[in-house]
Amino acid sequence: MSEATIDDVCVDTLRTLAIDAVEKAKSGHAGAPMAMAPVAYTLWQRFLRYDPADPSWPNRDRFVLSAGHASMLIYGLLHLAGVASAKGDNRPAVSLDDIKAFRQIGSRTPGHPEYKHTPGVETTTGPLGQGCGNSVGMAMAGRWKAARLNKPGATLFDYDVYVICSDGDLMEGVSCEAASLAGHLKLANLCWIYDANTITIEGHTDLAFSEDVAKRFESYGWRVLKVADANDREAIAAALQTFKETDDRPTMIVVTSVIGYGAPKKQGTSKAHSDPLGAEEIKGAKAFYGWPDEPTFRVPDGVREAFRDSLGKRGAELHKAWSDTLATLRRDDASHAAAVDALLAGDLPKGWDADIPTFPADEKGMATRESSGKVLNAIAAKVPWLLGGSADLAPSNKSKLEFEGAGTLGPNEPGGRNIHFGVREHAMGAVVNGLALSGLRSYGATFLVFSDYMRPSLRLSALMELPTFQIFTHDSIGVGEDGPTH
Repeated sequence: MSEATIDDVCVDTLRTLAIDAVEKAKSGHAGAPMAMAPVAYTLWQRFLRYDPADPSWPNRDRFVLSAGHASMLIYGLLHLAGVASAKGDNRPAVSLDDIKAFRQIGSRTPGHPEYKHTPGVETTTGPLGQGCGNSVGMAMAGRWKAARLNKPGATLFDYDVYVICSDGDLMEGVSCEAASLAGHLKLANLCWIYDANTITIEGHTDLAFSEDVAKRFESYGWRVLKVADANDREAIAAALQTFKETDDRPTMIVVTSVIGYGAPKKQGTSKAHSDPLGAEEIKGAKAFYGWPDEPTFRVPDGVREAFRDSLGKRGAELHKAWSDTLATLRRDDASHAAAVDALLAGDLPKGWDADIPTFPADEKGMATRESSGKVLNAIAAKVPWLLGGSADLAPSNKSKLEFEGAGTLGPNEPGGRNIHFGVREHAMGAVVNGLALSGLRSYGATFLVFSDYMRPSLRLSALMELPTFQIFTHDSIGVGEDGPTH
C-alpha cells in the first residue's frame, strides 16, 4: 500500500470497528466516530507524544474524549495503537475481544470511557462538559510542574492536552466557565478540537443553539482555527501545527463534520447520533468506504504496523530521552530529583502532619472555618504539590495559603499555589479533578449552599478515587457569627 492508502485504511478501520461494535451491542453512538476518525487519526499519528508501551508515562500528552458518547473512537485508537495495560504489562489495554464486547458487563469497553477501568483513558467522561473542565486542570498542572520542577537543561514536563468536544459539551455551563478560566490563564498547552456536526439527539442544533461559538471563544482569549471538512487530514494537521506554534493562549479548532459520515440515509441526521445504523445502512456505509461486508471487526494487514511505526516509534524515543534526563538529574541533583520522584509516586513527605495544630475545648470555641484554614496551611507548608483555591470566597472561608512562597497561580505565574477560580463553582470542581488526575494534591472551597453547583464533579471525584479536598462552609444562619465548617 502507498502511504496515502494505508492512512485511508486506518481511518476506515476506526470507523468500521465503531459501526460493528455498536451494531453488535444494539446500543451506542457510531455516528461521531465515523465523522471524527480522520481527525483523531491525524492527531495520534502525527502529533501526539505518547508511548503505547507505558500509558502512564508522566510527560505524555493527554488525550481527553470529552464527547464521551463517542467512546468507540478512543477504544479503537487504544486497540490499533497497541496500548499496553501498564508499563511492563504487555496485555492490551483494549483487545479486539473487548471491542466485540462493547457495552457488555465485564469488558473494558463500557458505554462511556471510565478512568482506571480502561487503561489509557485519562478521565471518566459521559456527563458532557466535565472532560473539558478536567482538561483545564490538566493543562494548569502541566504548566505548574514545568515551572516548579524543570531546570535549565533538564526539561521534565512540557506536555500538551488535547480534547475532542462536541456541541453538547459546549452547551453545558461547566465548559463555558472552564474555557473562560483557561483563556484568562493563557494556557497555551491546551487544544480543544470541536466536532461541529450540529446534531443532537433531538435533532439539529438550530432547535436550541444558534450562537457563534468561534466568536465566543475569541472573546475568552482563545486562538480559534477552522477546518471546513473533517476528512481533510492536511488541513487538520496544519491547524494542529499552528496550535503547537502558539505560545500565548489556548487553541480551539472548529472542525465541520458530518455525523455518521458514509451512511447513505442517516448521515447528517439525529438517527446517526445514538442509534445502531442497522444492516442496510451498514452495508451502504461500508460500500461507500470500499469496505467488504464481512468479516465484521476487520483490521487489515498494515494498520497496526502503521500505528507502531509512527506513534509507537515517536513515543518510545521521546520516553527514552525523558528517562535519560531524569537519570542525569538524579546523578547531578539528587535532592531535586527526590522531590520529582516523590511527586510522581504520589507520596506524602515525611512529617507532613507534624505541624497540624490542635484546638483544646473552649466554651466560646473557634469558628471551624478558622481552624480548617490553619490546618490547611500547616499541611500545605509541608506538601509542596498541594494547591487550590476558592470560588471567590477565600477571605470568607479561610482557604488561602498564606505562608511565604505560596504565591498566586496566574497567567505569568504558572507555579503559584493559590488559585483564583473566580465565581465559577462548576468549573472549580472539574478543574480540581483535572489537577488531581495529573498527580497533584488539589482542593476547592466554597459555601455549602453553593456545593450543589459542584455535584457532578464531586460524584466523579469519588468514582475515580481522586485525592481531592473539598471544603464547604455554612452561611451563618442561627448558628453563630461564623457558623460551622463541613
